Amino acid sequence: MLFAIIQWVYKTISKIFNLVYSNLIKNNYHSKIWREDTRIILKKSNKLNYSISKIYKIIMLLNCLNKVAEKIIAVQLSYTAEINDKLLNFDQMKGRKQRSAIDAVLNLVHDVQMMKSWENTLICLLLDVKEVFDHIALKQLIKILIRLKISVNLINWVKCFLQNWIIALAFDDERQKSKKISTEISQDSFISLILFLIYIWYLFSKIRAKFKNLQSLSYIDDVMLYIKERNIDKNVKILKNAAKFAFTWIENYYNSSLHLFFI
Repeated sequence: MLFAIIQWVYKTISKIFNLVYSNLIKNNYHSKIWREDTRIILKKSNKLNYSISKIYKIIMLLNCLNKVAEKIIAVQLSYTAEINDKLLNFDQMKGRKQRSAIDAVLNLVHDVQMMKSWENTLICLLLDVKEVFDHIALKQLIKILIRLKISVNLINWVKCFLQNWIIALAFDDERQKSKKISTEISQDSFISLILFLIYIWYLFSKIRAKFKNLQSLSYIDDVMLYIKERNIDKNVKILKNAAKFAFTWIENYYNSSLHLFFI
């Protein structure tokens, strides 16, 4: 019903609609109405134990004008990432144009085959960033955006977008009273992926700076560190030290808001 009303308004006053909508984004404002959503909790079928939280799936009902605004900003940040090599990790295979999970696998297979032909070894360490979208600290994200010299307009929009969300949960035909939360970044959001990838960029730069022979490959929150040398014991030691460094650095830099786990 709401979408039909928006369509009717757009057809009636399209010029005014475009002017107002574009000015909201240009002036770094994300409407409070767009920061309200209902989340429907659905049970996954054919499960034995429904006391486990992962058995449930959450569907977000977002305002369509919110989705369009998010998409516009996400495209702007993605474009900035393509022309600024300091914005995202070079070996990140998601959130970049013409890169996918297939590219990540092909990249690894290529390196393995090269090492085999040279009679060298390749040893890798697989890591996972725990519940990534639930652990992004707004203040830290803003500091990173400023340090990476993102435009003031984009930073102010992100700051507005991530604050003062109002959500309501619906489960078994019952809807809870709406509740205000201070910071919100959802995995289903258009903007969430690019913001997270920017958020963890410094982790890779620090690892590469300290361990020159170490390479990294990542797909969203799945991270692989690997090294290509003949000496297996030496490789294992380097990976062990790199993992220890990564855990310690994340704990200090992100103030415990992110957590790494071995896969």
